[in-house]
Amino acid sequence: MQKRHLPPLNALRTFEAAARHLHMGKAADELGVTHGAVSKQIVNLEDQLGFPLFNRLGNRLALTGQGQKLLKAAANAFDQLGYAIARLEGEAIAGELRVSVPTAFAEKWLVPRLAKFTDAAPELKLSLLSANASYDPVGGDLLGDGLDLAVRYGEPVWKDGTARLLSHVGSFPVCSPLLVSTGPGLATPNELLQHTLLLDDPQGVNWRRWLARAGLGNAELKRTLYFQDFNLLLAAAKQGLGLCLADRITAGEDLARGRLLRPFRQSIEHLGAYFIVLPALLSPAARAFADWLEAEIDLTLADPVN
Repeated sequence: MQKRHLPPLNALRTFEAAARHLHMGKAADELGVTHGAVSKQIVNLEDQLGFPLFNRLGNRLALTGQGQKLLKAAANAFDQLGYAIARLEGEAIAGELRVSVPTAFAEKWLVPRLAKFTDAAPELKLSLLSANASYDPVGGDLLGDGLDLAVRYGEPVWKDGTARLLSHVGSFPVCSPLLVSTGPGLATPNELLQHTLLLDDPQGVNWRRWLARAGLGNAELKRTLYFQDFNLLLAAAKQGLGLCLADRITAGEDLARGRLLRPFRQSIEHLGAYFIVLPALLSPAARAFADWLEAEIDLTLADPVN
């Protein structure tokens, strides 16, 4: 439909209210007009479009298939218009924001820095929901249940949002200083095979990739422990149970404080990356949070200590 053929904005606004409430009277109350005015606007809109938007079931309303599609489009359009006006007016970041993040990312990196964002947006009601990639819905739909955005580590295969690269990271072995002082030794990557390797994937694919990078492509993984939760994996490494693969985002603080050390410099860059998964329609709060995440990640990776 050409822009010049769009229905009147008032008719679309009336339809959106009626479709949201599925009640002409409630729509009239919201818009401050009469029930008859709402009904007339809907009838005129249906006549102009050439198809029904509602099924009338006595005093009840139900959207037709075309009505459901128009409601989604109209709601998104009005939301986008509202967000644009809010930005023009310099409106403070407020309202609600629901963000889904991997548990290890939240605990090890995000939460220690979160006050920087919340102090800058004191009127925002922020909800952080922990999630791991293995628990994501089948098919890659991440932004259900009212989520405004999500952070994930892996490959950008999610269907219901735009995956915006947050950061590539290199993965490398880390371990407790206790392991170096009491174990078989870690002078060369080959000696690493005398230790227990802590896995974050059941088949040890990630470790095999790192070993191949270190010139040990045919090495056998003799002693392994698998952890589904990355927090447990890091906890096991800090307790001296073995070595795990980590990155500067999730292990940076432990490395800086000496709770973990990095015995080898070899790093592999192709295990995945951190992404922000964003809906097509971004609220000012979601946009601000995504921009803040990117800036903080850049600061972290620029810090030579981490």
